Amino acid sequence: KKMDDFWKPSQKVLGDMKFLQSLREYDKDNVSPPIIKKIRNTYIPNPEFVPEKIRQASNAAEGLCKWVRAIEAYDRVAKVVAPKKAALAIAESKFAEAQKSLNAKRAMLKEVQDKLQNLRDKFEREHQEEGRS
Repeated sequence: KKMDDFWKPSQKVLGDMKFLQSLREYDKDNVSPPIIKKIRNTYIPNPEFVPEKIRQASNAAEGLCKWVRAIEAYDRVAKVVAPKKAALAIAESKFAEAQKSLNAKRAMLKEVQDKLQNLRDKFEREHQEEGRS
């Protein structure tokens, strides 16, 4: 079986001083489907692509292995969570509208209750004045 030799290009990438920063800032929310497919079909099922085994070759490679696995796991979870986040945003928007409407209705109710209390107070005063006369 033919083995790809990535050592020479890897040395160039690993030697780049901004490489670690580029991993930290990687847009994990927009990993292209072909890349995720390649990771899932080629690397994740490979029994040699586990941090414990890769550590034997290189500590840096172990870290990259963990990073690739974390990106794959994040992508998998994000695809489950994204529709739920969207549904939550819609529900929160509807709730805010309902809350606004409820507050308007409460204000109207308060106005009616205040008017009713004023009428009761007026009735009570007039009733007391009639009793004195």
